[in-house]
Amino acid sequence: MSGMKLKLAYERKFIEIPCNFIDYYMTSCPPVYSLVYIFTMKKLLHGQAVSVNDIATAFNITEGDVANAWKHWEAEGLVKIENGSKDMAITFLHVGVPTPKEEIPAVVSKSPIGSRPQYSTEELAHYRQESKEIARLFDKASQAMGKLLSYNDLTVIFSFYDWLRLPPDVIEYLFAYCEENGHRNIRYIEKCAIDWADNGVDDLDKALIYVQNFDKNYRTILHYMGQSGYPTPSHRKYMDKWLNTYNMPLDLVLEACDRSVAQIGTPKFNYVESILADWNKKGIRDIAGIKAADAEFASSKEAIVPFSKIEKRATATPKVNRFVNFNQRNTDYSQYEKLERAYLEQKLK
Repeated sequence: MSGMKLKLAYERKFIEIPCNFIDYYMTSCPPVYSLVYIFTMKKLLHGQAVSVNDIATAFNITEGDVANAWKHWEAEGLVKIENGSKDMAITFLHVGVPTPKEEIPAVVSKSPIGSRPQYSTEELAHYRQESKEIARLFDKASQAMGKLLSYNDLTVIFSFYDWLRLPPDVIEYLFAYCEENGHRNIRYIEKCAIDWADNGVDDLDKALIYVQNFDKNYRTILHYMGQSGYPTPSHRKYMDKWLNTYNMPLDLVLEACDRSVAQIGTPKFNYVESILADWNKKGIRDIAGIKAADAEFASSKEAIVPFSKIEKRATATPKVNRFVNFNQRNTDYSQYEKLERAYLEQKLK
């Protein structure tokens, strides 16, 4: 087919979208942001009232997504937003060619942007009713936690899908995994969900591998360190360094944990780090290497005492102190005996 002929079968009513918007702005943002912009412009140009909830319902997104879209366009200089006591006033500005921005080295961050959003009860009810996946997710979470879900529970669980962008099947597996390990507290589960999102666990296969590796290595190390539950970010950073940066086998990490206990009476992450950093510097990767390093260290510390020093020690003068320096008395006890006999003889006379 060389071409197409287009025909409009209805009265043309249109809005004008600037070419600059299409050329410079649409391709540099999430598609839904452009939809929010165009949809709202159409409503306003036709004198129709529109609310954040109307926009969210129209595109099956959250009110938080709508708010993020307007923040984006305000930052781009395309709209001006004024928040009143009741309403949000949006003024559409001229769409010009964007000023070239100074390139700044990108900082890659896996963490979700901002803090966890809040959702109204109406929003949560809407998504539960409109999405079979969300309804199933809430039901599975309720079973795993062994209780009816509160508003706060529903907000946190829905944020895993909306804010952290975890797929529903991954979230279901997360709840099953936490339940299996005896963790039903929503704060603990949220901590795990953020960790999974930070580490790119975005499908079920990755989740299975991630859990397998975590159970095999991290939990074992935490047990040796006297820890339980999920590791803190700082502890996770240490363990990632030992296992991934140093590429230390698990048995060497555990040996370093044991040495921490032997040396300072308690396992400390910074002390274990000093041990493993030294082994890594020396290229030690097995127990035999540790034993060889220990033997070399012990031999270097052995003191060889010369014979002259041993002889000198044998004849050394005792250390002078107030007891050794005391002048001993030379008492003649025979003189006392003579005086005592003379006294008795005189008394008998």
